[in-house]
Amino acid sequence: MELRQIQYFIQLYKDLNITKASKNLYISQQGLSKSVSRLEEELGFSLFDRHTSGVEPTREADFLFQHFNKIANSYHELLLAIDNIRQNRVLKIAAYHGFALSCRKDFLSGYRASYPQSEIRYQEKNNHDIPEQLLYQHADVAFMQAPIPETLTSVHLLHREPVHLVMDKRHPLALKGNVRLPELHSQNLLLLDSMEDFNTFILKQAVKKGVSCQVQDTTGINEFLHILHGSSLVGFASRRMFQYYSFPEVAFVPFAASEYEKYPELTIETHLVTPADITPDETARQFIDYITQKTLLKG
Repeated sequence: MELRQIQYFIQLYKDLNITKASKNLYISQQGLSKSVSRLEEELGFSLFDRHTSGVEPTREADFLFQHFNKIANSYHELLLAIDNIRQNRVLKIAAYHGFALSCRKDFLSGYRASYPQSEIRYQEKNNHDIPEQLLYQHADVAFMQAPIPETLTSVHLLHREPVHLVMDKRHPLALKGNVRLPELHSQNLLLLDSMEDFNTFILKQAVKKGVSCQVQDTTGINEFLHILHGSSLVGFASRRMFQYYSFPEVAFVPFAASEYEKYPELTIETHLVTPADITPDETARQFIDYITQKTLLKG
């Protein structure tokens, strides 16, 4: 039995689909099928029932999954320990798109200054891709917007920021002190592609309340304010996301206080997260402690 066979089994167990699992593993479907079949032959019993729509784990697979998962996690911890012995441990940090713009400019550089011997690799991903980055060890820690899945643990709430409506200052809604959800009726929306969970929520609430609004387009954070300026479109964002942008022609208008109280989803929470079933090693723990202390001191 090889470690790779165990890793392939775990991926297929989670995805329940050979096509999806093979893509996540970056191998061919045929290669994955052969590996799992060889593992079944070696064990002497089936791990999956095959169907045209996917696979279904057998009772034996359910029993073995927790043991195989422990083996995979222990192997990952072993690799981290070896890296530390070799003194070439690279801390891999993932974050959602736009996270760096929502922080102080010295947020990560301050850590490097405090721990000059530490090496960091930082990358931004779509928020919904972050759990996969952590679970498959492409990242050690991550900054993620809520909601946080059960497979991850929030080790620190970094900040909580209310979502505002964003629009050209000449837009009628820009003249209001605050806005209620029904006032979005007949508005054309420009959505940020990095706020998928929020976008889903706001559109569902609009349907529930009978509010008819049209999604005109989605865009990235760099084009967002430029598109809103001079248009009749309305977008959603937090002020923190655009703290380094100078755009006086665009207005940020909050929702009514009662809306924030009624709908927690109108507030963006950013958490520092780690895999739920893996204990952070010394390098990751050092970073977690630094971030926690730094943000607590600011508060």
